[in-house]
Amino acid sequence: MLNQQKWTIALFVLALAIGPGVACAGNISGVGTMSQSQFQGLTQDLGTALSYKDMMPAAPLGITGFDVGITGVDTRIASAQAWQAATGSSSNNIFVPSLQAQKGLPFGFDVGLTYSQIPGSNVRVIGGDLSYAIISGGLLSPALTVRGTYTKMTGVGEMGLNTRSVELCLSKGFVFITPYIGVGRVRTAGTPHVGTLSSVTLYNTKEYIGADINLGIANLDLEVDHMAGSMSYGANIGWRL
Repeated sequence: MLNQQKWTIALFVLALAIGPGVACAGNISGVGTMSQSQFQGLTQDLGTALSYKDMMPAAPLGITGFDVGITGVDTRIASAQAWQAATGSSSNNIFVPSLQAQKGLPFGFDVGLTYSQIPGSNVRVIGGDLSYAIISGGLLSPALTVRGTYTKMTGVGEMGLNTRSVELCLSKGFVFITPYIGVGRVRTAGTPHVGTLSSVTLYNTKEYIGADINLGIANLDLEVDHMAGSMSYGANIGWRL
């Protein structure tokens, strides 16, 4: 039975993630006034913030398993000047709340979907992932999963953006906590729809570390990601069967 103290801890962690991010609100509406270097910086920051973050350990859910969760991720901006030129906001972070769902499939496969929207902004994101457990893991052995992901930014008329990644995730469960680590390669493509700017395609390595905490009827995941010199801090509460 999930007690009140555990719920308090979970909600407090989400509040920490949400609190600093609300100030970043602002529509992306200034792309036409940006320089090429600023557009590249904006593409990089959006790619870091909007790329898919699974926030789950490597073990597959199984054919009857599923997970539905609420996620909040706060990403530190590397190109604050570019973000201000695009949105008029002087914030140094991008906060992305998401709804995520994962479903177990046969033969060690899992599939996931996500929907996100930056608060007070015209930025929306849809995405998905497909993972395969190379090693399913067990009482004594770790789990190892390879994962492919895709996200697409919508709602912004002045530019398009999408990300793709291939990742490896390793995890090992210990009673009620499952630590995990991962590494991946992320491709971010930004396309301007105004002005004379050129499209930008970037390739970056992503590393992350996290922990899945079993709270009874829910799971709390905490994760820290590093990509292109920026850090992202995330929390997820999921209902998993």
